Amino acid sequence: MISLNNNYLHAQVINNTNGHFDTSIIVSNTRIDLLFPANNIEGTILVLPGWNFKCDDICKKSNFCQLAKKMGFVLILPDMLKSIYASQLYPETRKDWLSYPTLPWITDTLIQYIRLHYKLLLQEQNNYLFGISTGARGVAMVALYTDTIFKAGAGLSGDYNQLELPEDNLIKGFYGTFKQFPERWSGHDNPRKNAFRLKIPLYLAHGKSDNIVPFTQTLDFYNTISKQNPELGHTIDLNDTAGHNYSFWQSEYLNAINFFEKHKVKK
Repeated sequence: MISLNNNYLHAQVINNTNGHFDTSIIVSNTRIDLLFPANNIEGTILVLPGWNFKCDDICKKSNFCQLAKKMGFVLILPDMLKSIYASQLYPETRKDWLSYPTLPWITDTLIQYIRLHYKLLLQEQNNYLFGISTGARGVAMVALYTDTIFKAGAGLSGDYNQLELPEDNLIKGFYGTFKQFPERWSGHDNPRKNAFRLKIPLYLAHGKSDNIVPFTQTLDFYNTISKQNPELGHTIDLNDTAGHNYSFWQSEYLNAINFFEKHKVKK
């Protein structure tokens, strides 16, 4: 469950705009871009980037932001960079990774700040999660621990069970090795192991020719969450020839947004 507190110190606007105009802010030393549609707001999407991608990478390298804004969505793009959405840091966490945002920064800081200052991400609103690569892992982690603040989520080319990736350097860099700390790898930071917590539907997609993250990560996670929560209506799309790139991700954008529309709560 989300825990809201007053942990959002040192917030500042770095693009001085007013009203519903695109802007960038700094919250607890982390940049957040906010993009607004030209007309009526249909919902809000929290967009989680791939590993070490700038928050605006998806806007610069694909048409996702343009498409989502055109369809009436506000976009919230935090600069997660080298985060893997860990619930905490450890003595074994690489020292040069200690400054990157964690899962509690999203649940306790970002969400509260946006609620307070922009009146978005409120419980009764149509809020959604979207992520690519490591950001898809972030979608799963945020969804598991925010109850039903978000109405649906979409993850493209994500990893969801580090137990199947024991040599993954990103996981080792945050938690230490599996041999030394198996409980960290299999505990509350393992999306597959915590599938029972999920209360919202997910759209998952992966390319079978992905040489960065095995597509079996998505297939196994989908099978697990579908077994745990069949009534939620999870959806999967596996592309036989796609790899781990914007060409594939862009082909899935409309599918993801249509999935969000399908799960919109009518007011």
